[in-house]
Amino acid sequence: MTDDAPKHREITQEDIDRMRARIGVLIPHTQPWNEVATEDAIRHHALGIGDPNPLFCDTQYARATRWGGVVAAPFFIETMGKSRNKLIPPEIREKGRGALSGVHQFYAGNESEYFLPVQAGDRMTISHFVSDVQEKSSELSGRSVHYKYRHVWANQRGQVVAIASRLVIAGGREKKSGERKKYADIKPQHYTPEDIKRIEAVYGEEELRGARRRYWEDVQVGDALPPVLKGPLTVTDVVAFNMGRGSPFIKGANRVGWEDRLKHPGGYTDNEYGIPDISERVHWEEALAKKTGNPMPYDYGGQRCDWLGHLMTNWVGDDGFLRRIRVNMRLFNYVGDTTWCEGRVTEKYEENGQFLVRCAIWCRDQRDRRTADGFAVAALPSKQRGDVVLPVRTERDILGDVYEASLAQAAAEAA
Repeated sequence: MTDDAPKHREITQEDIDRMRARIGVLIPHTQPWNEVATEDAIRHHALGIGDPNPLFCDTQYARATRWGGVVAAPFFIETMGKSRNKLIPPEIREKGRGALSGVHQFYAGNESEYFLPVQAGDRMTISHFVSDVQEKSSELSGRSVHYKYRHVWANQRGQVVAIASRLVIAGGREKKSGERKKYADIKPQHYTPEDIKRIEAVYGEEELRGARRRYWEDVQVGDALPPVLKGPLTVTDVVAFNMGRGSPFIKGANRVGWEDRLKHPGGYTDNEYGIPDISERVHWEEALAKKTGNPMPYDYGGQRCDWLGHLMTNWVGDDGFLRRIRVNMRLFNYVGDTTWCEGRVTEKYEENGQFLVRCAIWCRDQRDRRTADGFAVAALPSKQRGDVVLPVRTERDILGDVYEASLAQAAAEAA
């Protein structure tokens, strides 16, 4: 495969119609990276995002906290979830067959709400469906499709642990390398030994609240959150992230990969040696990254979600709880880039017995570009009212008609 003749497919109206046929219908989710939230899995995920918080990584430490044991970093939930439904109804499967297959896709944003922590020993069931499909046009991708997946995770006790809405942008690859100019001026970042020493000094100053309670009454609007540094990004960091979080696309090596390619040929392109390989290698292979209109490999969008989660859990401490977080990917974060995760308190309020703080959050790179932004809402303990009280919700509360339809669908599968 040469630069001038890469595999390429543009989005068609049929693609868009087929995606819209899937809206609101529960679909099978891929086999989870973690069926059980073991202490090892929780620790591996935390280390893969560069967060050695002892609440996630140290059994003895975690036992002395209000949780009584290890809990997971917020986005660990995305590594879990056995699918509630095993099959797509045949008529929906046919209407949606092949939609966007072979079209390059970017993880563009995520909004999550948390009700309970994931604790060691938990198992999750996931309900998963397309909630929205919009046709767009962009300078980078030309004709594109913005679609959202809705996820609901429930634990083995039937309690909803988290819900999320994930935005994906689907757009074609370049027909000819270099035709897209949006990021043509971005050059690889190089560092001197003195630069690295300055970065290492910031790592050494990272502030973890930990067991020191942060009370709601002591927080003021305008307070800055102590920053968390990430980078300079390396391919090794990307590999570490995949080791901890897993990939829904990399199913395995050798024969396992071949079997997946037979099922999903559109997810593979030939590499420079003529070997079919997963398209996800845009995160470590420069030649393919350039075919997406980027100058070099870039991070997973989920990494910056995890990094901003790290910012928040550092700040709230062991006794606080991250209730909600939204992250929008604004620009690509490339191998070699250094990212400062930052935030500021914008509001504090009481709601349904919880004492809440809302923060603006963002990622800033060494070029002073905001590559991601969003907001987070955290529940903090109160000097007057005591510990954070967590809500308990059921799948029927959250999903409504979709949940009732899922029961009927499961019954049909069983029959």
